[in-house]
Amino acid sequence: MAEAALAPRRCAGCGTELAEVLLACPACARLVHADALVRLTAEARKQEEQGDLAAALASWQQALALLPAATRQNAAVASTVARLSALAPAAPSAPAAPSWLRKLGPVGVVALAAWKLLGVTKFAAFLSLVASFALYWQTWGVAFGGGFLASIYLHELGHVAALRWAGIPASPPMFIPGVGAYVRMHRAPPDARTDALVGLAGPLAGLAVALAFQIAWLATGAPLLRALAHAGAVLNLFNLVPLWSLDGARGLAPLAQWQRWILVLAVGGAWAVTREGMLVLILIVGALRALAPGAPAKPDHPALALFAAIAVALSMLALYSRG
Repeated sequence: MAEAALAPRRCAGCGTELAEVLLACPACARLVHADALVRLTAEARKQEEQGDLAAALASWQQALALLPAATRQNAAVASTVARLSALAPAAPSAPAAPSWLRKLGPVGVVALAAWKLLGVTKFAAFLSLVASFALYWQTWGVAFGGGFLASIYLHELGHVAALRWAGIPASPPMFIPGVGAYVRMHRAPPDARTDALVGLAGPLAGLAVALAFQIAWLATGAPLLRALAHAGAVLNLFNLVPLWSLDGARGLAPLAQWQRWILVLAVGGAWAVTREGMLVLILIVGALRALAPGAPAKPDHPALALFAAIAVALSMLALYSRG
């Protein structure tokens, strides 16, 4: 999953339910981080008056990340950031690769990749991957453990691909052994729809991976592939539960109240056909979210269609891959 909120928030002005990544209320246009912006602006001006341009630049950059794009405030702060960037001392660049690596030709390419991995935070992501693989290997064996971890990894790459499409920098997938994985966004999506599409991109990629395991099972008859297809389908259905930081919470956020009920009906229909237990959890939480006030007034049809299609497809795949 792409890292998101632990619980829905409310607009301080009108009470509308807000996705964690929203920078302005979709109903009343109130800035979500108004208090933080006042504080950062005061700090930045004081730092600039004291001649600490680097600190002032950092404060203005933090403020810029909290302002919605295409607003006058964003444009004004961006202009200040550009001005200070030209005045403030440049940050030290990343160290170049050692000269001996560049002389190794093709071998140096592999060595350079390893050198970069050891030199940046990607190494922590690699260690988390190794730790998760060790746990799943000991629990289910190397074949199933490796396939299950690949399903999680490709699910996270779905988030990464969507974030790159949206122009949002993000961390590499970080694994939590026995729990799952997440991708940390370095900038908030510009609106609730983009955030929903980023959130749903993970289960969509997970659906593709589970379907590939299912097709491979049909071609080979290997029980392991069928088990991986079913595990992948159920895992991604769990991620569609609209609760906490799961992908389903982000997919549900831009839906109007009547759309949430349509989604509940679609999930209920899928459960009637497949009797997949994970759908019951989506149904219960989805109904509670549909009953709660504060849903956006403006509907989001693409997010609804994508959410419902993924949920139905995963439930059907879970049915046909069930042992």
